[in-house]
Amino acid sequence: MWRNRTFLLLMTGEVIAGAGMWISIIANLQFMQSLIPSDTVKALVLMSGLVVSILLSPKAGVIIDMYDKGKIMLIASLIRCLNPVFMFPALSQASLAWMVVSLIVMQCSAAFYFPTVQASLPAILSRDELLKANSVYLNISTLSRIGGTAIGGVLVVSMDLSMLYICSIIAYAILTVVTLFLRIPAITTRSMKEKVEFREVLGIARKDPALLVGLINNGLITLFLGGINLMILNFSEVQHEPRLMGWIYMAEGLSIFAGGLLAKRWVGGKNLMASSTLMLVFFGISQYGMSFATHRVTVLASFAMFGFVVAFFFPVTATIFQKRLPEHQQGRFFSFKSMLDRSFFLLALGVTGVCLDLMGITGYLLCIGTLTAACGVGTYLYSQKRKLDIRATDEAAA
Repeated sequence: MWRNRTFLLLMTGEVIAGAGMWISIIANLQFMQSLIPSDTVKALVLMSGLVVSILLSPKAGVIIDMYDKGKIMLIASLIRCLNPVFMFPALSQASLAWMVVSLIVMQCSAAFYFPTVQASLPAILSRDELLKANSVYLNISTLSRIGGTAIGGVLVVSMDLSMLYICSIIAYAILTVVTLFLRIPAITTRSMKEKVEFREVLGIARKDPALLVGLINNGLITLFLGGINLMILNFSEVQHEPRLMGWIYMAEGLSIFAGGLLAKRWVGGKNLMASSTLMLVFFGISQYGMSFATHRVTVLASFAMFGFVVAFFFPVTATIFQKRLPEHQQGRFFSFKSMLDRSFFLLALGVTGVCLDLMGITGYLLCIGTLTAACGVGTYLYSQKRKLDIRATDEAAA
């Protein structure tokens, strides 16, 4: 895997682009904090780009399966470079409208780029390397997030927001150059002249219990993650400490990195279905810990626990999806999953904003923690009843 040039280029691009993205996110949050007092209104602004990406996802999945994945990522990277550009008129005019345009451009790029990366891994690596590759991918994303939030946290208190967006543009431009050198093999298991339809993947997802359980569990965690930036901003306001945002991102990021180093060793030989469902219980416990919103150490420790479990959960679920589906359907499936993720993000932003305004952060976290733990127990019992057993290596599953 480490000798695979295309894989190394994908990971290099992820480090650079991820850092740029998180610098931009920190800048966006700071920009909104100065203009919008209500969490609900902040959520509505963040929701704007997600609507467009949801509408694009079905078409994106078909395009990913039919055309050269390297070229798709190149075009998406070029479009992403425009995202921070639109924030300059937003800054000069204190305009939320320009910020909405920026968010739409970012989500349009993401609707193509991220499903393409996930669909490309089975094309460039062996099936037995997928769990390790997904763990590495998560670790790389985490490193870029740690670096991006750390840089963004320093710049946001020492420089104008425009400098943060310039850093993002530079990062996205470097990503575009890296993408030029990607070489991803074309899929030959299906004639490219054959009509490729998005809805056939919907039928497969409904009929396969493993895919169904994976999508349910993934959707529940995405429901929480969709509002996490609003919650972190709220923690910062409750404790009257602007720098707490950076500390929370760092605690979560470092624990994801630590967990990612152990993911292959701890769950590599185990039933991935059982592991992924039980992880939801630990997610619920971490959310209960976050409900102690005024206790800094408890909040940081809970985010660290959450990040540690994330390091196991997302590589495991991605591996389940990749091993259950043939290569010629993965572009459409991951676009379908991306559409679901963005739908949950959309719902999460609205729900989180309203709940924070009406219930407070403690009440919301107690509710979502109970729901997460209960869902974990339910899907575990269901997977045991259906005898769902998927292993990281084909030999172990035999």
